[in-house]
Amino acid sequence: MTEKAPKQDNKVSFPLRSLKRDARSNLKAHYLVFVVVCLIAVLISAEFVTSDNIIGVSTDSLTSGFTASDIRIESASRNFIGTVYSWFDQKTHEEDSDSAVFGRSKGTLNAVFDYVGNNSFLTHAYNTFDRIFGSEHITETVLAVIGAAAAVVFWFFIQNTYIVISRRIILEGRIYKKVPFSRYLYLVRVRRLAKTAVTMAIWTAANTLGLVLIVTAPIVFYGLFLIPYIVCENPDIDTFDAVKLSWRMMRGNKMKLFLTDLSLVGWYLLGLVTLGATNVFYANPYRLTIYSEFYALVRKNYISKKSEGYELLSDKYLFVRCSPNQLMEAYSDVYEELGKPEYKLDGLSGKKRFFADKLGVVLWNTKDEIAYEEKESRRVKLLGYQDEAEGRSYPARLYNIPNVRKRPALDHIHYMRHYSLLSLVVMFFTFSGFGWVWELIYYYIQQGRLINRGVLHGPWLPIYGVGGLVVLIFLHPVRKRPVIFFWSCMILCGTVEYFAGLALEMIYHEKWWDYSGYFLNIHGRVCAEGLLVFGVCGLAFIYVLAPLLDDRVRKWNKAVLTPVAVILSAVFVFDMVYSRIYPNTGSGITGDFDKGAETVAAETVISSDGQSLPSQ
Repeated sequence: MTEKAPKQDNKVSFPLRSLKRDARSNLKAHYLVFVVVCLIAVLISAEFVTSDNIIGVSTDSLTSGFTASDIRIESASRNFIGTVYSWFDQKTHEEDSDSAVFGRSKGTLNAVFDYVGNNSFLTHAYNTFDRIFGSEHITETVLAVIGAAAAVVFWFFIQNTYIVISRRIILEGRIYKKVPFSRYLYLVRVRRLAKTAVTMAIWTAANTLGLVLIVTAPIVFYGLFLIPYIVCENPDIDTFDAVKLSWRMMRGNKMKLFLTDLSLVGWYLLGLVTLGATNVFYANPYRLTIYSEFYALVRKNYISKKSEGYELLSDKYLFVRCSPNQLMEAYSDVYEELGKPEYKLDGLSGKKRFFADKLGVVLWNTKDEIAYEEKESRRVKLLGYQDEAEGRSYPARLYNIPNVRKRPALDHIHYMRHYSLLSLVVMFFTFSGFGWVWELIYYYIQQGRLINRGVLHGPWLPIYGVGGLVVLIFLHPVRKRPVIFFWSCMILCGTVEYFAGLALEMIYHEKWWDYSGYFLNIHGRVCAEGLLVFGVCGLAFIYVLAPLLDDRVRKWNKAVLTPVAVILSAVFVFDMVYSRIYPNTGSGITGDFDKGAETVAAETVISSDGQSLPSQ
């Protein structure tokens, strides 16, 4: 055994003014990113819950037990949403029309407002379990166990680990111009979520135990203060090594950090006056940037002295930029791809070139097209590393722990491709048929009977097929940018749905869908809820479903598939002509859409105490 090293003071000297100046500079460069980081922490109650009065969550119902009349979640955010709920409700009644833009009597968003605004989610859960078990005591016990288990899991895997993620994002912002959104999945990608959760749970437990004696609380708190920072740069570190390392690094620095906190008292007082607004929009991210500067300074001093355990502070490029030569070596394939011109599909000219480049459509898939697709897909993946390769964001390839970017099973999906006419026909009928089946099931659940929805008589709803093709073709230019694609998909699909509904009403003088009463609807033809569904489904369609279906089409025998597609198209055209003369109408299809649903919904109303009351 070697002789035990004497305790080493890691006291650092720094002007507080300089520390705050650097923190403000970091905050200014990444203001929106850091505000969102802190706002999420507030929303999930990971941090700042005692300093923010606008948004705060209390879980008294989990700790004080459940009763039939006292199941509740109390928070300022719920009261705020309840106020908004009442305002929407009032606006709807003032308009005295189901087609009001702020209509709020139908749909999933209405259900969310009902649950949150009226504090009725747990009440409904209680009523459901009470009907299943037939015993108030068993119901209360089951809900208490489920609530406690959910709270523990949420705290263990989400709240505690989010503290580490937030520290990582702030630290990366010190050095790099960009912090990618994927950094929120940092612990998942390096597969250290569970290990980090254990370390942070022990950190929380130690701080809690320190509160037993008021005198020891600040010593323990400031002594273990750096654990989230140490873990965010080295999530592989052993839990107790992280504890010991933080304690050593803070030796001689606890009072300095305390005085730093003391200098921020004015912001705490201002937060009280502004009901937490200044905390949300400035003070909270400002504090975290100050703490990050503090950690960087203490860390630098500790490493320079080669103090015990300094080698565990292993993420060098979280604090200094790597050289251009290192980036060139680590991202050589990215630089090679950047040096190449954009790929073009050979053998096309004129209109064929236009359709291929602008709309992503070709007559048929050739060997050249397949080769183009594979090269373009590889290019898109490599260009995803461009910010890292050019030093604008943290170089993940140089991290000690490899990042897992995606599931290998999905690696073969190439969404940057050209679709043949045959593939587009198959997709049209596939999604038109899917939409027909979906609405058949949906209205059967609602009204207890099968309804052949749509103006046509066949097993298809062309609005789904047309919507899919419109997204696939006209949004081809923004396919490489998912965020822009999402919003474009909402706008484009909403426009198609609105004018399709308007055209059907003008031609047939009937309505085949009506969103009156849905939140943010426009003349009952489109609504916010539907637009969100379009956006989410559009992402799934373009980046997963369409490529998979296209892969299947390419493998099927064209000699069989082509005649089938022609026959289906002929039948569809005949259905359109026939339905123009004899449209598909009737109960549940036009006019009285929700008659059956309203009848079912009117049978009973469950009150907050679990009693069934006749509807008024």
